Amino acid sequence: MAKKYQVHYHFIFVHADGKQLQEAVDILTKANVHPVYGDIFSLSQTKEAMDKVAKG
Repeated sequence: MAKKYQVHYHFIFVHADGKQLQEAVDILTKANVHPVYGDIFSLSQTKEAMDKVAKG
């Protein structure tokens, strides 16, 4: 679906320490990235969350 609409998803995984979190903030700020908030899923609902991402 993302390819069809020419949408790209990128994930950044960091450790919860100050240095890596600051690097992530710097990257996202420089790229002018704004998160989109939607549904909140628990860890046990990972499959449902990924299904939603796959559907756009």
